[in-house]
Amino acid sequence: MTEHDDMAERLVERLISEPDVIIKSFRRKISGLKRRKKYIHRKESRRFAAELDHLLEDLEQAKPDPGVGMSLIASFLETDQTIFGNCDDSSGYISDVYRYGARSLFTQYASRCTDKKQVLDLLIKTYSNDPYSVREGLIDNGLEILGEEEANNAIHLFELLLEEVEDEYQKGHYFRAIESLARQTGNAELFERIRMQSTEEPSVSSCIDIGRVYLESGFPQKALEWINRISSYETFMDRERREILQEIYGQFGDSQKEAELAWLSFRKSRNLHTLDKLLKVIGEEKRELVIDDEAGFIIDDGKVDYSDINFLIDVKKFDEAEICILVMAGTKTLNGRFYETILPMAKSMESEAKMLAAYVIYRALLESILDRKFYKAYPYAAKYLKKLDHLATEIEDWQDLGEHGMYHVWLNQVHGRKSSFWKHYRGE
Repeated sequence: MTEHDDMAERLVERLISEPDVIIKSFRRKISGLKRRKKYIHRKESRRFAAELDHLLEDLEQAKPDPGVGMSLIASFLETDQTIFGNCDDSSGYISDVYRYGARSLFTQYASRCTDKKQVLDLLIKTYSNDPYSVREGLIDNGLEILGEEEANNAIHLFELLLEEVEDEYQKGHYFRAIESLARQTGNAELFERIRMQSTEEPSVSSCIDIGRVYLESGFPQKALEWINRISSYETFMDRERREILQEIYGQFGDSQKEAELAWLSFRKSRNLHTLDKLLKVIGEEKRELVIDDEAGFIIDDGKVDYSDINFLIDVKKFDEAEICILVMAGTKTLNGRFYETILPMAKSMESEAKMLAAYVIYRALLESILDRKFYKAYPYAAKYLKKLDHLATEIEDWQDLGEHGMYHVWLNQVHGRKSSFWKHYRGE
């Protein structure tokens, strides 16, 4: 039976089964998972994860009472000790079901459950026993699940648990819970106290995190004080620091400094995200002006990199992107090893009839494989050479690159002995 047949059969079974029958089946399968002894190899992990996903989908289809659904998902999460102690999940497929699928359903049921004390008890019990760190995301929806009163009660209970525990892993687990709930409830002072409890001197990331929580809680001045604790010479998390400073000055109403930081972030990393953040400050009506000016600046500057080329393609400045690609080809800085970056560029250039730019990229991809004697990639190299053959028929002005016939001669001289590559090229 095919995978599609299996899926169709499951859908039919869900439609014709009574909710109580589905719930009983869910309980039975959970019990089976807790008793499971068969090892799950890496190659089996994707299929097993799909089975777990289907199990959660079955429960969702049954539409259980929120309290029942919440308890059943907690039972599902409790299978983690059996499953992760007996599998190779290096791919992450199985853990994703626990971290995201189960978390989503737990939040869905718990937020609709009216007995918030029951929710609190189950949340703390489920979160606390988490040896494989797949349940920790539950707490990130704490305010939504519990409401403000019980979220504050949860903070108090986690602080009591923190005082009693000695295990460093468990301490970190409780620290994380308190920090998350403090952030959600807008308690920036508590977040600061907990973060600083284990260190005398805050790290760059701690300064940014604490500053972020103060900013989100409506205290931009306090946020600025924390960001200013970072040395001006520090380069780690520079982008994050600029972004939060921009938001801080935005809350202050200091449009000049906000714009300066937005421009700095944009110039450091030109992309659609930083462009949009800049335009939110200086005005959307300046979009075309900014794009035109930056395209000219990139060309005039001459220091071309892949991110700028991607930006030019994203804003549909294909002529300028072509110039940059040809400059990189001429300076021998177009590196075929970065195929994940430059292959999409080649496709974009070809779609816009920029055949020479596409051609030089495919050359770089081909030569990278052959120079490294990367035998497994020879089929791709052969495909790239065939692409070059096709593109060559569309190119009239070769500029200083040399025509395709000359390139074939050179390729045979340098790589003529790579017989397996040529066999792939000839389709043998």
